[in-house]
Amino acid sequence: MNVFITGIKGFMGSHLSHYLKNNGHVVSGIDNDFHSCQLKPAGLVEFCDIRDLENMRTKINIAKPDVVIHLAAQIHVDYSIENPQETIDVNVKGTANILEICKEFGIKCIIASTSEVYGSSQSKYMNEQHQLDCQSPYGASKVAADRLAKSYIDTYGMDIIIIRNFNAFGPYQNDGSYGSVIAKFTKAALNNQDIKIFGSGLQSRDYMYIDDIVQAYTFAIQTLLPGVYNFGTATTKTVNYIAKKIVAITGSQSKIIHAAPRSGEVQRLCCDITKVKQYGFEPLTRFNRDLKIYVEWYKQWMK
Repeated sequence: MNVFITGIKGFMGSHLSHYLKNNGHVVSGIDNDFHSCQLKPAGLVEFCDIRDLENMRTKINIAKPDVVIHLAAQIHVDYSIENPQETIDVNVKGTANILEICKEFGIKCIIASTSEVYGSSQSKYMNEQHQLDCQSPYGASKVAADRLAKSYIDTYGMDIIIIRNFNAFGPYQNDGSYGSVIAKFTKAALNNQDIKIFGSGLQSRDYMYIDDIVQAYTFAIQTLLPGVYNFGTATTKTVNYIAKKIVAITGSQSKIIHAAPRSGEVQRLCCDITKVKQYGFEPLTRFNRDLKIYVEWYKQWMK
């Protein structure tokens, strides 16, 4: 299969590119280097911004993929609060460009949505019919992109799969100012620095290890019909639990401190995976086991 990935140099894109390449697929993609991770992606990679319609059309036409996996996005809640217009431009206009190109060339498309479209959970488990009640400009931009993709299924009969994956962690995830909680906490703990938690720390998330994220996307390509699908584990961990667990695993002297809550932060996300399980998907993530694997990897990577 010939696969084209937008955002191929990001955390998910780079891991996915290696898996696909190692399993015999032709892989290419684009990235604008805004938030690249340090794992060099596999396949042919070119610089391009998804907002540049003509450049995107040319590159996809040359690649002639069987499927486009659209991962490129501005993904940070805090950044979206500081830069809402840019976030909307990248996430909505960029997605509109990808959808138009896939419509023009008749290409199957996998759209990366997010659990952030739901806002805080209004039920124990969040299925695909859960109310969309985003709480940040990032969430709103992803709702718009998500619903735009759904409209292309309904209006044009396109082969589009919309993946609302819940939180992810694993090697090479960004640990900087706009990085993930687990990566940032691990970096702080291994340096015996304070671990800062915004708010009470009772915020809870449904975390998938990166291998499960890769499994979700390859499963979607091979198995799923057009539509919207949640991917997660149906289990949650609080931010307090994660911080304490990382301190324990590392044997760190770090202190856990609390700061004022952040604007737009969702309080609880827990995935209902009933729909994808009916197709045969089973999550492989075991949080405590995979967290230890990640911390050990990070320790070696720091050397």
